[in-house]
Amino acid sequence: MRQRYPKEAGFTLIEMIVSLAVFAFVVTISVGALLVLISSNQRLQGEQNVMTNLSFILDSMTREIRTGYAYFCAGVMQDNSPVAGGDTKIFSADEHENLSESDENECVSGNGAGSNGATFHGLSFYEGGNSITTGGNENRILYYLDRSSTPYQLMRRISNRPAQVITSSDIEIVDLRFFVTGTANLRDAGDTEQPTVTIFIEARKVGEDKAYQLQTTVTQRVLDL
Repeated sequence: MRQRYPKEAGFTLIEMIVSLAVFAFVVTISVGALLVLISSNQRLQGEQNVMTNLSFILDSMTREIRTGYAYFCAGVMQDNSPVAGGDTKIFSADEHENLSESDENECVSGNGAGSNGATFHGLSFYEGGNSITTGGNENRILYYLDRSSTPYQLMRRISNRPAQVITSSDIEIVDLRFFVTGTANLRDAGDTEQPTVTIFIEARKVGEDKAYQLQTTVTQRVLDL
């Protein structure tokens, strides 16, 4: 008598192929979504780094400018050298020392004009006190954009000391403008407008095209008498 064995259940070849295809499709979609998330996270971290650096710089500048006085802004179209005479003497350490507390210069329309702006342009002012400057005619702080090399950098100079880069190495300053008004004082010119400085900064991460912009207005805290 022939003995019958029970049939074993299992998957057919077609079922295996379909299952593998569905699994491969799901894995592909999942990996693609993961890569997008990683890329987006890296981009957002880069943007956050740029904005954090710019916010820190802007906050530092506004603190010193607000308590300073004798605002003197200027720009100079001079290749590879910040040294010039006249209104642009703030970019030369030697001439910078000769600026007195009565030397002021407005930039009502803003100094610097994007890609066609001055090679060097910035703002010099007397420190409100004598905590970091050396005193006397050297009691000035200077912020300026150096467009003589790439990436463009934001510089800070105290008294006649060498200027220092204050931007991160992976950030390029595309544009920096100072709009200065009301520098004439009440005693000498009858000007009742308190000096104000509007700062506009545009920057981007080195190697990227997307730019980020920040702007703030600072009113001189010292009474303009």
